[in-house]
Amino acid sequence: MIRVLLSLAFIFLITYPTFAQPADSLIVSGKQMLQAGENAGDLDAMYAARATFERALADTSLAAWGHYYIALADYRIAGLLEGESKDQASEHLKVAVEHLKKATEIDPQAAEAYALLSSAYGLQIGLSPMKSMLLGPRVGKASQKAKQLAPENPRVVLSAAISDFNTPKMFGGSKEKGLQGFQRAAELFAQEKPTDPIQPIWGHREAYAWLGIAYQNQGELESARAAFEKALAIDPDFGWVKYWLLPELEKANSSDAP
Repeated sequence: MIRVLLSLAFIFLITYPTFAQPADSLIVSGKQMLQAGENAGDLDAMYAARATFERALADTSLAAWGHYYIALADYRIAGLLEGESKDQASEHLKVAVEHLKKATEIDPQAAEAYALLSSAYGLQIGLSPMKSMLLGPRVGKASQKAKQLAPENPRVVLSAAISDFNTPKMFGGSKEKGLQGFQRAAELFAQEKPTDPIQPIWGHREAYAWLGIAYQNQGELESARAAFEKALAIDPDFGWVKYWLLPELEKANSSDAP
């Protein structure tokens, strides 16, 4: 019942008062909707956020950001659908890639868009490993461009670390390099002080989630727990850690207990 009411509230927000909102206000509202929807596993709220970002495209001065955030919504939705419908998830990723290409065409210096593009290609490979020969070079190219433009951007560092961690060793990946990247991303996020509400601020909690995964992969379960707890300290409602990663760690601890 609570989820239904939340969804109705989000839909009301995008269908009535937001038509008069300026694009920057729409983007800020959409960011809040997207995170709340993702935390609750509420696809309706996430689609409502996506629709809000679409409205922001009317302002050509912020079109690059509009395309970026539509892509971010599609990327998040794909992650939620991954275990239920790979076909739907793949379609969302395909659309995300197209929007990110548009963002980089409008703003060739958009490091954030290149980093997310790399991650979107990476998730496409995760859904269909057979595409790795085609998409692998695209992951690397987008990641390299992002690093050239903004090497100290925490989301750029996080995206590269995710790629390093998930890429097989025979193709240049490295679990250890990925772990080091997650550590570096966490440090950079702690230093980040965003002043523009339109700019992306996501990633701090995700950096610790991935750091926990990397520690768990190495068998360092206490370090993994500490990383997951830091992710929840940043966002107590972070569903991925709260309902999935931490419970899975508890199971691993139980199975290792004498």
